[in-house]
Amino acid sequence: MPYYLPEDYERFDNVIETVNGESPSFTVHVGDTKSGAAPCSDESYLQTLSQFAQFDHPLVYTPGDNEWTDCHREAAGGWDPLGRLGLIRELFFSNSKSLGGGSSMELDVQSADPRCSTFVENGMWRKENVVFATLHLVGSRNNKQPDVPGAIEEFHARDEANEFWLNLIFDEAERSKAVAVALFIHGNPFPERGSSSGESKPGMERFVSQLRDLTVRFERPILLTHGDSHYFRIDKPLMLSAESRDSIENFTRLEVFGARNMHALRVDVDPRSDRVFTVSGLIVEKNRR
Repeated sequence: MPYYLPEDYERFDNVIETVNGESPSFTVHVGDTKSGAAPCSDESYLQTLSQFAQFDHPLVYTPGDNEWTDCHREAAGGWDPLGRLGLIRELFFSNSKSLGGGSSMELDVQSADPRCSTFVENGMWRKENVVFATLHLVGSRNNKQPDVPGAIEEFHARDEANEFWLNLIFDEAERSKAVAVALFIHGNPFPERGSSSGESKPGMERFVSQLRDLTVRFERPILLTHGDSHYFRIDKPLMLSAESRDSIENFTRLEVFGARNMHALRVDVDPRSDRVFTVSGLIVEKNRR
């Protein structure tokens, strides 16, 4: 969100107003700041940046596929996706601080490592003995698109960086004896229940396999939040194996509202609780359909 432009700009303002009224420690936006058919113009990114500045507390953002991988589509303006990704990194990730118009939050960014200097968008932070982090994984097969020039090369480089980053996140959680880990990505990595496509979507295979191993080893609560499918849900889709029907019980998937349903989610974090995370819907009254 916002999705259907320009009419959704006002509805996104309503979301921001409602979220600000909750006075959260921080907010995370998991991508898709427009639909895949909306133009990937410079103006659209600047409009998003302007609205992000209306949050009166730290805002952390991880990009969605509609902001760059889908920009080659005629309806989106026929842009070079890699060029648009470069602009996103320049505008939204110019330093190691969070976005938002209020107090900023310092993030550990992957680009601080010279080996990963390109990946300015991957961040990590800690609060109340919980490790929070973003990883840049998107819909549209995570840009594993052989028909788009340069996409496969970009996918492999980012997939490798995400593998390195996810290991570092869990290393930090173990080192700090964190009670839980919260991860934020854009793309939905899981197929729908009953699908014959296996346990992960194309472009997400390595991530899901690595996440499973780390989650089993960590044993404490893991919350993975994503967007992409426009379907609010809380469930446990991570299985012990591709053949197993047994969910990994310390793992929870949270998918956010999006598209026509422009609302927010509130996550209360209590490190003293066994489950740590409690999720509730934050319905924006002005946006009720």
